[in-house]
Amino acid sequence: MNSRELHQPPPARTSLALDEGREAALEVLEQYLPVPAETGAVLAGRGLSKSFDGLRAVSDVDIEVPARAFVGLIGPNGAGKSTLFNLLNGFTVPDTGRVLLFDEDVTGLQPWDRARRGLGRTFQANHIDVNLTTFDNLLAGAYLHIRGGVIRSVLRTNRVDELRAAAAARAVARLLDLEPVLDITARALDFGAQRRIEIGRSLMSGPRVLLLDEPTAGVDAHEALEIVSIAKRLQEGLGLAVLLIEHYVQAVLRTCDPIYALVLGSIVAAGPPAVIAADARVRASYLGE
Repeated sequence: MNSRELHQPPPARTSLALDEGREAALEVLEQYLPVPAETGAVLAGRGLSKSFDGLRAVSDVDIEVPARAFVGLIGPNGAGKSTLFNLLNGFTVPDTGRVLLFDEDVTGLQPWDRARRGLGRTFQANHIDVNLTTFDNLLAGAYLHIRGGVIRSVLRTNRVDELRAAAAARAVARLLDLEPVLDITARALDFGAQRRIEIGRSLMSGPRVLLLDEPTAGVDAHEALEIVSIAKRLQEGLGLAVLLIEHYVQAVLRTCDPIYALVLGSIVAAGPPAVIAADARVRASYLGE
């Protein structure tokens, strides 16, 4: 008998119990997370360009993430989506252009400085520790909320912060449908659960803006739609602003507004789902028509 067989999820609860549990989890996280912005563009790229060895990866891109919006970014492989994310996050320095976070020019700031200002992100490849349990992986994302950082956490000198983070981790697990596997090592979980842990770790860092870089990479269409739907519920429930890169275009069209379409480093269309789906350049470049 393997570890999965030893740790089967409990019987499904009623819809009412699930709804009440999620409402309670949202209340915990509302106390844990910073107050979300209500209006304006919380994250923006202005005239962003980046070349690598003479090849233009991103070309004069303007993009905005409004407060409390679930924004989509689509494009074929090689369109420059991840480069644009890295420019917004600070992993890559633009050749030209600016990045604004809550109206502050953060173009010259490092990723960790942007994180302290409320910008979180996930990655295409999992950055979780597969040797830790789900709970410990989530708790590891709370380093910004534990005064004194990792060393004081290890020494157990900040018990109040730890208890608060632990409660938030359990709330995140409930909202991401990870509660049954909180004590299971991530290595024993399927890839879809690992992707949800990645999202949960980012939430635990306390973002006001969250960048999701292909959170469904490596899962099938059914699991992809479920993960994006969960992210959408989180965004709405917590009032976050989210920018989502996603290769599964139907999931983006169902959940995001506005949507940006990037082709060969340039934005070729932007607007609500109906406008994107009907755009001839999008259909030719992304949908293969």
